[in-house]
Amino acid sequence: MIISLVRMPPDGLIFKHHYKAGELDTRECDFELKEPPLVEGRAMCVGMDVRLRGDVKATISAPCDRCLNEVTIPVEIPFDLFYAPADPGAGYTGEHELRKRDLDFAVFENDLIDLDEMVLEQLELELPSRVLCREECRGLCPQCGADLNLEQCDCRTQIDPRWQVLSDLKAGMEENDK
Repeated sequence: MIISLVRMPPDGLIFKHHYKAGELDTRECDFELKEPPLVEGRAMCVGMDVRLRGDVKATISAPCDRCLNEVTIPVEIPFDLFYAPADPGAGYTGEHELRKRDLDFAVFENDLIDLDEMVLEQLELELPSRVLCREECRGLCPQCGADLNLEQCDCRTQIDPRWQVLSDLKAGMEENDK
């Protein structure tokens, strides 16, 4: 969905868009959409900048980091963002330090704001740093790949040869304690 700033009324623009299945390109995202997002809010001009406030509601899924089973995550994300016009003469080269204010700003060009990018960004940011199907998930066996939540495999834990000396030392200490 594109917001055109040329036709924005002075008191702002109220927007609401329920995406259709496949409308958003999530190929480069770490999640899949289980339910198409609904984005609604208001765009207001604040000097040369544009302020977007609203909510994104969706249901996403991502693989569990331990067992790779699908985890469904319902999300409701409030957003309050500022968009500033692109300044073609500001061509920074090299590194420069970001200020706190810079983290809340995005840039628009040609008096158009693409909500699709914002929605995908908000969904990506809402994804937990570690996706787990449940806290006590046991994951997959590193040797045979069996899901340890469903079955117990007969694989022996292989010790990295670099740690073998410590394992032998521990076994010797346990024998001496008997």
